[in-house]
Amino acid sequence: MANADFSQNDKQTAPGGFDAGSYREKAKPEQTVRLTPRQQKLAALEAKLPAALSTRAAALALSVVVMLAAFFGFGSAKLRGKYNTARQWFTAGVAADNGYNLSEELTTRENMAANILTTASNTLGADSAEVLAAQTALNDFSACLQAVQNGGKSQLLTSLPYYQGSTMHALYQADQALGTAIDQLYAKLQEQAADPMKMGAVQGQYGQFNSAATIIGTLQYNTAVYEYQKDVGGFPASVLGALSGVKEVEPFA
Repeated sequence: MANADFSQNDKQTAPGGFDAGSYREKAKPEQTVRLTPRQQKLAALEAKLPAALSTRAAALALSVVVMLAAFFGFGSAKLRGKYNTARQWFTAGVAADNGYNLSEELTTRENMAANILTTASNTLGADSAEVLAAQTALNDFSACLQAVQNGGKSQLLTSLPYYQGSTMHALYQADQALGTAIDQLYAKLQEQAADPMKMGAVQGQYGQFNSAATIIGTLQYNTAVYEYQKDVGGFPASVLGALSGVKEVEPFA
């Protein structure tokens, strides 16, 4: 009688007709690569391109565009910072002026001129030619000063003979005219005084009026403004300035 083969089969059949070799290891998910924000923007732009443009050349061109955008953004921010500093020189002064500034000294001249006018009106009469001339000059000066202090938006100066589109230039001319008018008015007061060298309070006011003019003449405001204009006037600074809304800072001249 033939010997029966009682050896077990190496291959174990799984229920349903599948043997152990039929099973495959589950594929591991690919690791996700995290993109930087700039890479994400590039990828989004590239996805919008037609298939014919999704080439290495197109990617290179896109990279150049991004770099230029970064350059212009940085340059514009730098110019804006310079402009924000320069536009404060009128009221805050430049570092070289040790706390003195145009706005304060011009305001002093305005106030002293008003005080001198009050004394002159009481002494010479409100209808005196010198008083009327000084009052007109002071009114024009005050209008120009207010326009500059408020960004040139609060006063229309087109009626002034020396206004040429620049409020700072108009203020400079108005200050010169006021100086001449107050000098003539004070000279008229001296004619009426018992002692031209001892005129009381008005003499001190006139001294402060002229002292402010002396300080203005020593300020480094114009030097700083001219340096600023040189920095932002060339290419590409002028283009960047126009794009970022940087405005002109004018000298007091």
